[in-house]
Amino acid sequence: MDAKETLALLYLAKRLFPRDKSLDTTPQELTEIAKAWAGVLKDIPFSSAKAALAAQSATSVYPPTIKEIRDFATRLNGQRRMTAEEAWGIASEMMRTYSAKLVPIEGFECEEAPVAKFGDPVKPRPSGLEYEAKRHCPKEVWELMERMGYSDMCASDNPDVIRGQFMRAWDSHNREEYEIRVISGVVPEIAAKMAEQFLLEGGQNGELE
Repeated sequence: MDAKETLALLYLAKRLFPRDKSLDTTPQELTEIAKAWAGVLKDIPFSSAKAALAAQSATSVYPPTIKEIRDFATRLNGQRRMTAEEAWGIASEMMRTYSAKLVPIEGFECEEAPVAKFGDPVKPRPSGLEYEAKRHCPKEVWELMERMGYSDMCASDNPDVIRGQFMRAWDSHNREEYEIRVISGVVPEIAAKMAEQFLLEGGQNGELE
């Protein structure tokens, strides 16, 4: 949006939210507010911002904040990333279906678990089953499972710990992605540096214990 569209948005907000006194200003003051808002909403389509106002008016007597407008526009444009609960549901389904602990089904060849010195068992290698898990798993979910170690996740005797680690890491990644996406629309140079640092750190930020 440009300053003219943002000003029109604020006038619409005044009509939709008459009880909100923060917009009860002079035309000159409202124009200055519009310039400030335009600086941080310049990458948001005017239609998406208007839709955010309309949606908010159905549930609240107060207008949406800049953050809420950006959030709504992101969802409206289909850029929603699945929640940690949704991602874990997929990850756990992959492990149930393609676990290294399963007996290989017809059509798959899975290596037998090797035995180390002194008879101590070594963690099984999923081989063909891991390939199938990767093939059927959404890319972003598999990337986290791969970082955590798919075979380690399958072999763990404490699924609650694995679930907690996975969901914390997913939420942390979501926050990083959201911050980079939001800032990229306002200050691209800062967002580029954040994204570069995020990749250097492996996208983990020390979440996996």
